[in-house]
Amino acid sequence: MLNIWFKHELNDNGTLPENIKCFFTQICAPTSEQYRHGRVLLASQLIVLFRVDPNWTETYLLPLFNWKTYPVEAKAVWEGFLWGPRIYRQLQISFKSQFLDTVHHYQELGECKRQFAAFLTYAALDPIDAYTTQDFQMAIESLPQEGLQEVARTLSQALEGAGEQREVYWKNRIQPFWQNIWPKSRELSSNEIAASLAHTCIAARGEFPTALSVFQDWLRPLDTSYFIIKTFHETNLSKRFPEDALSFLNSIFKAQQWAPDELKECLDEIAETKPALKQLPQFLRLSQHLQQYGI
Repeated sequence: MLNIWFKHELNDNGTLPENIKCFFTQICAPTSEQYRHGRVLLASQLIVLFRVDPNWTETYLLPLFNWKTYPVEAKAVWEGFLWGPRIYRQLQISFKSQFLDTVHHYQELGECKRQFAAFLTYAALDPIDAYTTQDFQMAIESLPQEGLQEVARTLSQALEGAGEQREVYWKNRIQPFWQNIWPKSRELSSNEIAASLAHTCIAARGEFPTALSVFQDWLRPLDTSYFIIKTFHETNLSKRFPEDALSFLNSIFKAQQWAPDELKECLDEIAETKPALKQLPQFLRLSQHLQQYGI
């Protein structure tokens, strides 16, 4: 039925054809358990349905996203929507309460819970007038630890995806999110969050010093520092910001019986750009580790 409908010319507020609307309406009856998979498919096309026929969608499909009224149906349709979620402002306004309530059912989303955390993050990064900072603050705080880890990962991906606009995106989106929405308790820190924030620092490029100062207290020595240092070296940030680069490397590097070659190359660039930094304890710690293992 969806394929047949897609063959029609679809226009915003054009309404569903009557011969298709009657079938979709029947499928959306929550008492018809045998049609639940159909409701999942309709939910996967929620934005298209809402754009074409918002009245029908608000009457028959959106109520199924309400966890309090239809907990079983809500799990099904949210999973359908989260197959490929996108931000559509009018829809975000129409199902605001259902959307924000979903944070309390994070684990029930199964394999789609990571998509929800990412979707929530992007919604908070590009806020809509109907939502307040407190709305997103409370929603993010209500996520379990693994949800927060996905939020941190999404911040890194969003900034990296901004391309040449990453410095502007940092100032207008990531930094305000961190300062106004992200939970302040350091007890929530983890290796996964620290790794994502380290990548976010690197993705900030020209705003690297600011990003480092914002995230500094959440960074920690990481087993995965090899990959982070390799990425960091490719950005030339050691030459642009030698003092901040040294602080960053010292924060994330975990002493082990190995070290990436890129760490030595970063230290060489730092020393060449600002020789006085060679006398700092952070520089001596890293260089002595390299000497110990003959790097």
